[in-house]
Amino acid sequence: MDLGGGRGIVRGDKFPRYFRVTNLNGLYGQEAWLTVKTDPAADVDGSAIFQKIITGTNSAGTGHIEDTGQASGVCVCRFDITSTNTEAMTAGTKYTYDFQLTVTDGSLTQILTVARGDAVAVDQVTRDN
Repeated sequence: MDLGGGRGIVRGDKFPRYFRVTNLNGLYGQEAWLTVKTDPAADVDGSAIFQKIITGTNSAGTGHIEDTGQASGVCVCRFDITSTNTEAMTAGTKYTYDFQLTVTDGSLTQILTVARGDAVAVDQVTRDN
């Protein structure tokens, strides 16, 4: 799964990144994390290139859980990747990311790593807008 949604990542770009989690079978999303690190084995979350933590409350520049999946069984998470986030990436460097989701049925809570992958940013060409 590509962090750039199939478009790649260009330093300075900003875009929403959606993740859909299906077949929740009675569980629903409560909180989600998108974490991007240079070295996932050595970097603590506080040293991540960037980390987004979202809930059901919309937060500009961060994102939110648009549909918890409680009724539909499909949880939709939107992370707002900002130009500050992509500019923190060095062109040509490989980064590792993951998307984790806390799901619950009201009594049982689980943390699921739903997606994990690598991303490489490139330098932008247009810089005047």
